Amino acid sequence: LAAYVLDQKAASAVPTDQTLGLERMRDEMGVLRLCLLSRFGGRVHQPLALAIVGKLKAEGLHEVEVVVSDDGIILRLPDREQVPTLLDLLPPSREIEKLVREELSDSPLFAARFREAAGRSLLLPRRRPGSRSPLWAQRQKAHALLSVASRFPAFPLILEAYRECLTEDFDVAATVALIAQI
Repeated sequence: LAAYVLDQKAASAVPTDQTLGLERMRDEMGVLRLCLLSRFGGRVHQPLALAIVGKLKAEGLHEVEVVVSDDGIILRLPDREQVPTLLDLLPPSREIEKLVREELSDSPLFAARFREAAGRSLLLPRRRPGSRSPLWAQRQKAHALLSVASRFPAFPLILEAYRECLTEDFDVAATVALIAQI
């Protein structure tokens, strides 16, 4: 293990609470991969990845693939002339929450949180009270409700789903603080 860490340190950087590592490489197909190594965990990496993808989409790059774990973020970018630096990838800290909200609205996580909130609020009626509804039927009803409710951004279930995602699933405050430090 010590030899592995020393090899990593010699090759690039070992992530610490003061250091992020960005490794750039080409995969077997020649496509650029960027590995952002960090020790801040998945609750910070997930919103950071969403914000990075949102920023890249705003710049016209829609073919980005992302893998997120507790150890970092892997981005697979289509061919580019210039390899981006870490500062090219990261959005300003004041835009993080906005970008995360935009990318989150179409995600399965947001749909699941909305479905749970709708179930708790009794807005998903059951055919037979006292019996369970199949999951596919709950999803279908929640999707129909979400498609109507999404026209009203201040709808309480929309706000509750965002709140749960941003505070319970993600640590957006820590992500904003991290980007501000960088």
